[in-house]
Amino acid sequence: MSLIHCSRQNYYKNPYGAVPCDTAVLLRCDYTDYNCFPVLYFRYEAFDFCRTFSFKPDKTIIHDGIFTAEYNLNSTVFNNAGLYFYWFSTEKGERTKEYQITVYEKQLTVPKWFLNSIIYQVFPDRFYKAEDNRALPKSNSFMYSDWNDIPMYIKDNQQRIARWEFFGGNLKGIEEKLEYIKELGADTVYINPIFEARSNHRYDTADYHKIDSLLGGDDAFDELITAMKSENMHVVLDGVFNHTGKCSKYFSDCKNENSPYKDWYSFKDDGTYDCWWGVDDLPSINKSCKSFAEFVADSENSVVRYWSRKGIDGWRLDVADELSDILLQKIRSAAEKEIKEPVIIGEVWENASNKMSYGQRKMYFTKPELHTHTNYVFRDSLMAFFNGSVSGYDTAEVFENIKETYPKHNFYAQVNMTGSHDVERLMSLMLNITKNDRRLARDLIKCYSLIQFTAVGVPLVYYGDETCLEGGKDPDNRRTYPWGNEDSEMIKWFTDLAAMRKSLTTLVFGDAEYFGDSDGNVFAMLRYSNDESDSDALYLTICDRFGRGREFLDTCIKNLSKNIEKIKEKSYIIEKEAGGYGLLVSFL
Repeated sequence: MSLIHCSRQNYYKNPYGAVPCDTAVLLRCDYTDYNCFPVLYFRYEAFDFCRTFSFKPDKTIIHDGIFTAEYNLNSTVFNNAGLYFYWFSTEKGERTKEYQITVYEKQLTVPKWFLNSIIYQVFPDRFYKAEDNRALPKSNSFMYSDWNDIPMYIKDNQQRIARWEFFGGNLKGIEEKLEYIKELGADTVYINPIFEARSNHRYDTADYHKIDSLLGGDDAFDELITAMKSENMHVVLDGVFNHTGKCSKYFSDCKNENSPYKDWYSFKDDGTYDCWWGVDDLPSINKSCKSFAEFVADSENSVVRYWSRKGIDGWRLDVADELSDILLQKIRSAAEKEIKEPVIIGEVWENASNKMSYGQRKMYFTKPELHTHTNYVFRDSLMAFFNGSVSGYDTAEVFENIKETYPKHNFYAQVNMTGSHDVERLMSLMLNITKNDRRLARDLIKCYSLIQFTAVGVPLVYYGDETCLEGGKDPDNRRTYPWGNEDSEMIKWFTDLAAMRKSLTTLVFGDAEYFGDSDGNVFAMLRYSNDESDSDALYLTICDRFGRGREFLDTCIKNLSKNIEKIKEKSYIIEKEAGGYGLLVSFL
């Protein structure tokens, strides 16, 4: 006997995908032995809670010798937010795989301005150094004399950072380059940490209420916000709330008996302390500490509320997995008190709908926590496809799984990145694939970005990726922007992609389907209109990892057209061509 169920077909599961609380759901399962019907099992998970329950079929449908068990689950079944994993099983021990239903609170949404945005990520020390007499040097550090030097760490014999080095990029520099960012097509700037810190990356916060003096201080920040608002641009700050710096005002004072920070950290009998990933420069925060939650979010002068009042539009939360769900909800609530439509972006490296962290199921999308996340799954999947370690079919399956498990508004808000300060540069990865053929590597970046700007989600360009800046692992991935030595052709490519995306609502709000060919070397994505997009246009992005050219891609499109009802027997025109690796076509 076999059990047949397909969660992506409305016949077997209706409605499709994630659902709000109190939604009725219809499930069906085909089977062949009338004397042994399948039982439907559910496992409900939320936070550290888990329970299992089951249902017998409400009725059986018989057609051509196939029996279909039907389960009409009323709205009371899904009255709690969380994850429901279900499967079908018989007395004979036959069992289907597990399927996920994400159930989220009804009122949850994502700011519409964000869905239509394009993000430019800036690592402030390495972007642009403007003349600013408010930018004060740091003690026990050095400044590179040449902007184009390659960054390196200065370490002691125990491989600890002995002295931090800087290039001197500052907030005034970002302000002076807003025109460039805007011309590139970006309207939102995500800035890596800017609060007072000892390091150049500033993830070792020393004072959450003070802008780093080397960046120009509080006045430079206010001027940047004013300039961005005048250009109708948005800004997202980096919130680092899982650890502080060892040299912070908080850690330095915490051992005092009357210190307001004494409960923030966990010390052992030998005087050592919990630190983030074993880095003693980064003492971990006891995130269940009430005084820390009040400091970050609860009080009127909390970190989130204080800077939100300054005119920012949202927060990117560093290592969101290590923040409690309660703290995440408090951060979002605090931002909403000061910002009309804030966006909360979590740093999450996996599928954010079902993330487990420290043995606890995260509630990122089921409760009012994150609007979206840094979509490393998107980047990793595409890079695996390009280097041949994953087939086009499996790549399509990854994207379909995200579509199925994410609430719709979170699905459309996922941040699809070229890269970040934590990973190797896109250009360096592509050079590895093409065996250092720079022309082909540039074409591969064109193909990657063609998918990125036509995919569901919000594109993010890490500064310099638009000009093919190279860089290996940290700190090499944080090289300075090559002002005066830009790749103008590639910048124009990204600019044109941004303009195209802004002009076509189907690429922002339209639905998507994903395809991979039988030999695994071709990946395709179809975008088409839905209730929110006002166009009947159909767009197909197709990529061949071998770069076999337009004629080969044309043949692939024709083969797909035979099997995809939406584009069957339709003619098409080429909108964009990424060397020999990819095409964007629209169907007439």
